[in-house]
Amino acid sequence: MIDVSVVIPCYNQGEFLPEAVDSVRSQTHKNLEIIIVNDGSDDDKTSEICNSFEGTGVRVLTTTNQGLAAARNNGIALASGTYILPLDADDTIEPEYISKAVEVLDRDRDVGIVYCKARLFGAVEGEWQLPDYSLAEILKDNVIFCSALFRREDWETAGGYDPGMVYGWEDYDFWLSLIERGKKVHQLQEHYFFYRVSPDSMVRSKEKTQKVEMFKRIFQRHQKLFSDNIEIWLEPLIDLRELYLTSRLYVDCGDGLSDSSSVTRKIEPGKRTIRFPLDRFKEAKALRLDPAECPVYIELESVELASKNTMKRVDPGLLGSNAEIRDGSRFLFSTNDPKIFFDLDEELLEGVKELVITINLFNYGDETLRNIIFRLREQQRQVEEKFSLRNLFKSKKV
Repeated sequence: MIDVSVVIPCYNQGEFLPEAVDSVRSQTHKNLEIIIVNDGSDDDKTSEICNSFEGTGVRVLTTTNQGLAAARNNGIALASGTYILPLDADDTIEPEYISKAVEVLDRDRDVGIVYCKARLFGAVEGEWQLPDYSLAEILKDNVIFCSALFRREDWETAGGYDPGMVYGWEDYDFWLSLIERGKKVHQLQEHYFFYRVSPDSMVRSKEKTQKVEMFKRIFQRHQKLFSDNIEIWLEPLIDLRELYLTSRLYVDCGDGLSDSSSVTRKIEPGKRTIRFPLDRFKEAKALRLDPAECPVYIELESVELASKNTMKRVDPGLLGSNAEIRDGSRFLFSTNDPKIFFDLDEELLEGVKELVITINLFNYGDETLRNIIFRLREQQRQVEEKFSLRNLFKSKKV
């Protein structure tokens, strides 16, 4: 009998699908099946790629476009496995993920969700720093990504994914359905899951009204769980604030700088490799990076210009800025409008497809301002100390 079914919904993401399927075929756990759900893709390429898997040991289900929650449900309904692993068509998993997760599920019937640590790749690279699971954390926000293993029978008991979650968070709603039924959560400590960040992720980000609508639906579906733990989520809601900043790269193509000729990326504390695509900008003449929208302390560990066949390194120490304090590739900005200027030769920008920056965000906001004040005071103390020693030396000489 098949013990694991991997369900891969796909809507217009055919270009990534072979990579996702290959990552499943590379699993050390071999007793599994792969089910692709072509959720009404309207580009011929995706349908062609989906159909190419027919006869290769992969089951392909083609439906009208019904949304991600329904696509997962449709795939799981066909599944033979005791355990289910949803996998989006543009993501991948490491070879040992399924075998390690199955060990946990086989060992403990009370565990209903097994997931792991994750990394980001694509437009942003680095560790996906999600809080560790606890009831308190998951009532504040979803801390479990969509690709976790669970039992098919638990999916049936919970009624599957809610197709009414039309703007996303269908996995969050489903996890809460299992948790409120007493299922335990286990996190593997290895990085077995890779989540692709696409260049248009910021553009496709949900509107605030959509988020409100979805959270309202989640609350209505899980009222008792939230009400029984009201003290957990009321305090974070009162102090709610964004946990990330936005970096914006401006590209001057001869008409000056504007938001319409810029690219934005999320930036969080810690080290990240961020990719800014430039191939849609014709004849770029200058670049300017606004690392955040507040005082910030950062280090540019590396700056590279990627063309079709080459990668050109740029010395971060040669870049201009309006930083209050500058130490080589480290910048401390006291302004709410920090800027880093790329004073590069136009020939260097010819044919460049991508700007790749490895950035380390040490702190921001009030913490950065305190850091600047401390450094300025330390510089003043050193100057005063030198002045005093110089006067002492002169007086002894006289």
